[in-house]
Amino acid sequence: MNNAPQNQDSPKTVSLKLFVTGRTPGAIRARLALESLLETHPDSGLDIKVIDVLADPDAALVDNVYATPTIIRSGGGIERRLIGDLSSVEKLEIGLLLEAAA
Repeated sequence: MNNAPQNQDSPKTVSLKLFVTGRTPGAIRARLALESLLETHPDSGLDIKVIDVLADPDAALVDNVYATPTIIRSGGGIERRLIGDLSSVEKLEIGLLLEAAA
């Protein structure tokens, strides 16, 4: 689910990190919502990374993630963190302030 890498110095680059725990129902719903989000924002230049904390627990510690699913938005001068039910594309757009970034 990674898009082409963006220039990290660009103020318009928006990076999303989705932290999940394996293939739990919540993780699957969050991944599907993220895929739908990409479809609704095809030219947004989103840089998306999905991290399974079972495979890479250190990545969760580095980003202070203690519950999953968690999605972290950074870039464009904005940092946001959403935790819990991430199955609604509309709520992801609003919570991650993607309407303004798209």
